[in-house]
Amino acid sequence: MHFRITIPSLADGKKDEAVSYVKENVFPEFDGVPGLMSMTAAITGETSGVNMATWESKEAADAVADKIQAALAGAASFMSGPPTIYEGAPVFGKIYQTIEKDSQRPSYLRLVVGVAKDTDAVLNFLKEKVEPIYEEADGIQLAGAIFDGNNAISWNFWDSKEAMDAAVIKLEAELDSAEEEALFESATAYMGPVYAGKIFVEFTEGSTPS
Repeated sequence: MHFRITIPSLADGKKDEAVSYVKENVFPEFDGVPGLMSMTAAITGETSGVNMATWESKEAADAVADKIQAALAGAASFMSGPPTIYEGAPVFGKIYQTIEKDSQRPSYLRLVVGVAKDTDAVLNFLKEKVEPIYEEADGIQLAGAIFDGNNAISWNFWDSKEAMDAAVIKLEAELDSAEEEALFESATAYMGPVYAGKIFVEFTEGSTPS
């Protein structure tokens, strides 16, 4: 499995146009592409968003590199600069609710990008401190993480913002300022509702990305 995460910087006043472009152009263009397992797009602010694609392998993603670049080029007029892109194989994660093919359930995204001082320490923190909170949380759909160089990108999807907020309170209690400073050079959180998603395969409760 291979994840590709794109974080665009939207130009002022272009959010609605960007949303329409993704819904009407990008998603239809990639429907049926071999090896593509899911696509998700969320708005995380007036000038920010997160687009995530799950692939069976890096080779499957690389096979349509031209198509991906064409989609980015088509979105250039909505952006204030080039998007930030992260890619990698999963190092952590679990499906907490079965998500059926073509599911259109509401979802709320929280994605954190941290510049890790030690990726092994970050992974241990995810497994030892974060995962138990997810296991007991109500309304979590799935969680995952990748490393791209020394960047640690982790995400979780929820039934609602309220469900996410309840878990974040516990997460913040686990990650005090001293521990955060020990793990990361810096960290940025992106949160917002998913406005478009396409599930091409079933994701089964209890499974882990591989």
